[in-house]
Amino acid sequence: MITQKYIFILITLFISVTICSQNLKDDCELWRKTVDSIQSIEYRLNYNKQILLKVDDICKAKIYLNSAHLLYSGLQKIDSSLYLYDEAIKLGKYLKKEELLSEAYVNKAHVLTQTSKNKEALFVLEKVKKILKNNPNDKSWAVYFEAYSEIADNNSEYEKAIKYADSMTEISIITKDTFNLFGSYHNKGLYNFRLSNYEKAVINLLKALNLQENNKNLLGRARTNYLLGFGYLKWGHLETAKKYLKKSITEAREKQDNFTLLLSYPYLAECYRRLNENNKALNSINYGIKLAEDSNNNNRIARAYTEKGWLYLNNFKQYNKSEIYFKKAYEFAKKSNDDFYLHLCFEGLIELYLKKKDYGEVKKYLPDFRKVTNRMNILINTQQLYKTYSDYYEKTQKPTLALKYLKKYHAIKDSISNQQVQTKVADLEKKYDTKDKELKIVTLNKQKEEQQQIAKQAKAQQNLYLLATGFLLFLLGTGAWAFRKLRKQQRELVSINQVKNRLFSIIAHDLRGMIIPFQRSGKILKYHIDKGNHEKTIELSQELEQNSESLSNMLDNLLNWSLEQMSGYKINLQSMSISEELNEIISGYEQQAAYKKTKIVLKYEDDLWVNLDKGAFHVIFRNLIGNALKYTEEGNIRIEFTSEDDMFLCSITDTGVGMSQDQLKNLFTLEEKKTTIGTQGEKGTGLGLNLVYRFIKMHKGTIQVSSEKRIGTRFDLNIPITKYQFNEKTERKPLSA
Repeated sequence: MITQKYIFILITLFISVTICSQNLKDDCELWRKTVDSIQSIEYRLNYNKQILLKVDDICKAKIYLNSAHLLYSGLQKIDSSLYLYDEAIKLGKYLKKEELLSEAYVNKAHVLTQTSKNKEALFVLEKVKKILKNNPNDKSWAVYFEAYSEIADNNSEYEKAIKYADSMTEISIITKDTFNLFGSYHNKGLYNFRLSNYEKAVINLLKALNLQENNKNLLGRARTNYLLGFGYLKWGHLETAKKYLKKSITEAREKQDNFTLLLSYPYLAECYRRLNENNKALNSINYGIKLAEDSNNNNRIARAYTEKGWLYLNNFKQYNKSEIYFKKAYEFAKKSNDDFYLHLCFEGLIELYLKKKDYGEVKKYLPDFRKVTNRMNILINTQQLYKTYSDYYEKTQKPTLALKYLKKYHAIKDSISNQQVQTKVADLEKKYDTKDKELKIVTLNKQKEEQQQIAKQAKAQQNLYLLATGFLLFLLGTGAWAFRKLRKQQRELVSINQVKNRLFSIIAHDLRGMIIPFQRSGKILKYHIDKGNHEKTIELSQELEQNSESLSNMLDNLLNWSLEQMSGYKINLQSMSISEELNEIISGYEQQAAYKKTKIVLKYEDDLWVNLDKGAFHVIFRNLIGNALKYTEEGNIRIEFTSEDDMFLCSITDTGVGMSQDQLKNLFTLEEKKTTIGTQGEKGTGLGLNLVYRFIKMHKGTIQVSSEKRIGTRFDLNIPITKYQFNEKTERKPLSA
């Protein structure tokens, strides 16, 4: 028995673990499908956080890698990115998954190179190499070569950087890695720009853009457009530069890629400035400054303020404001100690002081400007350095030196501005535009065909849904009708059952109570006759007569009610005189009225001859008059009738005990209720008033009642009549008991 118990527990645990494992796998698969479809970087990161607790460790490591990449490439949050790569490395070691480890290590090295931490990056890359040497087709090789190309770029070894980028291209093609293939072309475009090889730069960047046509979710597309805009700007093709920078900003906004926005806005402002579109330039640069300050990015703040300094220097000619912005830029550039941004600041400050003829300040910044330019080893920056030296020596009356540097400047300018190169690059731009348009046309046609097919399918589905909806509505309507009918029948059955119970109660209690006096009456009468009590004998005979009358009325009511309930009662209209019928009914109550010292008065102006059911008429008024007499003693009962607009109007008013509002609520129903005792102890069943109500309804009439305690009660009847005539006016004396 114990063995069976343990086996059951083990089986239960196994099933639980299997189900849990399957759920974890399902959640991971859901994450893979969902994360790439989310455009916003912030939303992707939030989704990654939410799903972390629902997946297994392997999937968790992949989510860490994904979030780390987003934090670095999309938001430039270096420390957070490195932390998540380290978390992925820990999981990779724990799980002994080399693929995870290599991916985490190379991406960490890549981030380190971006922050110029070359030594740390090289240390990490050595670890990666040991893992990758047994996996020649691992995609992480592409990032491995990318990291080395960026180290070379940091050291201004651009030719070397291009060679590593070529290796990155080769491994990406072998492994069919579109993402890193795009990155390799993008990087080669950047390095060729730094060597002023514009033709090769544009070729590589346009290849990168072509790859992106089939992969809209990659963040790099916006940055490739930025880089093309930057290159054309430096080359002097301002309109083309503006086009690519606007594209970059549009795509970066769609993906909430703030870092690319930080890169693009200052250069778009420079395009506007050099095209003398000053208001647009100022708006763009102010937005760029706000973005940079919100991101707390010293480099981008420096770049933005530098551009504002150039705007006030060259376009607005406000040198004092220009100096303020250049110096602000210089303070932020010094904090980051980045040669690229220091170079921009030195260039701006020197140009400002040359225009202000403050040559002492120029001489102060020139040595640092030269050092930074030499370290960067970018041809176009060297060209600018020579131009600056030529201008400075010319202004300070040193023509020989000025001419020397001017020649160096033109030598570089001629190599960069070679007409053949310009033509080739312009042709490449046209080819790309043509290809891009053709691709868009093909894509639009394909989308149109797909939309038409989808529309056809949607139409067919719509018709099917409409048919199904119509059928369902029919079923729903039929069901609702059947439900209402059943509910109605159920209510009727409940009501009939209640009435049945009530009738049984009446028969069992009230009839028994009325029959008992008859059973005893013989003995009692004999006793009083033998004793000679004639007065008592008369009194008892009167009570027996009254009791027999009540019993007769009750039996009549029961008979009439049962006929009506069983749909056995049919309305039989016949012409009759209202006054004659009422007098006949009243005469039946004269003895009881005299006994209770109550007057019954009939009042009318003209008699009516109407078509009504005589039996129903007698049931109605016998019950109403009998009911009034039951609760009235030493009072009056007045019956009045007339006609108006083909309606028979009648009221029965008494000065009896009256009723409360609670009693009035259910007066005409047979619901369980307390019956009010008459003035002489008479009992009521409630059946009579129920019959009154039913018979009046049969004649399509209405009955209303009003009453007050100790004042009396009034019943008002309205019954439609189809034919009537007035007899000659006949004076009637009030009837009294």
